[in-house]
Amino acid sequence: MKIGVLIGVKSSEKEIAFKTARNIVNALKLKGYDYIEIPIDENVVENIKKANINVAIISAHGKYGEDGTIQGLLELLGIPYVGSGVLASALALDKTMAKKIFTFHNIPTPKWIELSKKELETKDLNNIVKNVSKLKKPWIIKPATQGSTIGLSLASTEEELLKGIELAFKYDENIIIEEYIKGKEITAGIYDINNPVCLPLIEIIPKTGFYDYETKYTPGLSDHIIPARLPKEVYEKAQGLGILAHQALGCRHLSRVDMIVEENTNHIYVLEVNTIPGMTETSLYPEAAKAFGIDFPELIDSFIKATLKNI
Repeated sequence: MKIGVLIGVKSSEKEIAFKTARNIVNALKLKGYDYIEIPIDENVVENIKKANINVAIISAHGKYGEDGTIQGLLELLGIPYVGSGVLASALALDKTMAKKIFTFHNIPTPKWIELSKKELETKDLNNIVKNVSKLKKPWIIKPATQGSTIGLSLASTEEELLKGIELAFKYDENIIIEEYIKGKEITAGIYDINNPVCLPLIEIIPKTGFYDYETKYTPGLSDHIIPARLPKEVYEKAQGLGILAHQALGCRHLSRVDMIVEENTNHIYVLEVNTIPGMTETSLYPEAAKAFGIDFPELIDSFIKATLKNI
């Protein structure tokens, strides 16, 4: 049995992709699998064909990894792969589309507006600011199709808003501006082998005050509390919403659903769904799986077996 670990070397999140790949390779070694590392670059088709792999595991985040492109290629080549299919991957990465699906399924998500570079070039800037002002302050500005909080910023003034828009457009042609919900950040790992199960919820406490890229991936800059400190009924509702968001997008095998529980009201809002969660030493998904009783090598092994079972 030969496993191909496909690594996203062209994404803005390539550093995380390499760290995740290293952990996956170590797990494959412990489980006795033959493996090969294959970079997702302009030679990926030729290299996949030459490798003669039985199953692919994608270690790539953001564009060219989570957006359905590499999944479509593997479908064309007839190679089974761990994780969500083409459509679910594309929908989850595009935060605008994901929010529209959440709204259709009555999954609560913060109010938002979308903005494209074309609109920015053709519309009056004052009208754009006026439109954003309909949302409650402060605002979160983020690229529509990036992960790991890349290009994300928080704004309370018009000046900060314009700077945030400029930053987000460096990473994407389309961006989202949404209401910032003050509260407890939680994440739900969904383990979907036979039937979707929500792993123990993790409460995230960023020591910097804001859970950005650096805080997320630097050991010691955030505390993770398992299980999240929530009233029983809120905890169970959040787990249910995690599974619902996973299913609404059509995800498979695994996902991580990021949410926030509003302070004072305990209202739960789904922020986004990650179809290829990070698997680094500071990553949330393997931490939740461990709390559920599944160590990392066993986790990877179960995903491979589930993939083969679906052929």
